[in-house]
Amino acid sequence: MSDKEARKYFENMPYGDDAKSSEIHGKESQQVINQMVSGLVKKYDEYMAAGDKDTAGSYSGAVKSIAKSLDNLKEIKKQFATFYGGGTGGKKLFSNWTNTQQFDVPFFLEKGRISFDKELQPVLSVTAPDGKNEVTKRVSDITQDWVIRGTEEADYMKMQQDAVKQSNTMGQALDFDVDWAVDNILSNQDAWKSFASDKIGGRYFLQDYVMENQDKIQSGEISDEMLHPTSFDPAFDTRLHKYYSDRIRKAFNPNLVRENLDKEAKKLMKRLDEKA
Repeated sequence: MSDKEARKYFENMPYGDDAKSSEIHGKESQQVINQMVSGLVKKYDEYMAAGDKDTAGSYSGAVKSIAKSLDNLKEIKKQFATFYGGGTGGKKLFSNWTNTQQFDVPFFLEKGRISFDKELQPVLSVTAPDGKNEVTKRVSDITQDWVIRGTEEADYMKMQQDAVKQSNTMGQALDFDVDWAVDNILSNQDAWKSFASDKIGGRYFLQDYVMENQDKIQSGEISDEMLHPTSFDPAFDTRLHKYYSDRIRKAFNPNLVRENLDKEAKKLMKRLDEKA
């Protein structure tokens, strides 16, 4: 499903705030919901007529539970529309970390299905991108993998710009602790996920990392598992921290790039001499 199609849908949302929570996910799902609720209400009336208020109450509770779940799902759809771009002037706020195409986009563009399990809880499903399998989620599952971009990139770029400005002051150290500042940004909720997968200051971390480590990747020294996005979690890995702190240090001291190249050249020459 194209990004253009999704944006057009959310920019021209066919439902308003007064729309029922049961009618904003397509006619097929609406029919399933209406049939389920109608059946529960019918049972409620039957047991009330028989004077069994306890059993009737269980059916009433089931209707209220479904209504609450659908209301929550409606709010999630509104949030998704905003984050995707419909409510923010066309700016997409989802990080590349979030795979919106697998479930979210098709479901919220009314190409999904709603059913109910044995506990009468909504089960949401879409056809997987392979066209064969199904991706299934509960209402409470939808947002758990969302990563929304905040001010972290702007905060980082300000630090980098400050470093560039201060590089003109000869003999003076940076007026902030680079390692501490970068740690603070990466540890801000899910910010590290954006820094691992999004373009920050015009550059992708993973793209640079792969280019700088081509030999180690080809030799197997850096395994496929070490290139998986979750492997860069700063809770147990320092590669993100080193990359972004080095960018600031190089902005402050452009000669650092030359110094690093000289070090690498010396290492290479040493290896060649040892082989000779």
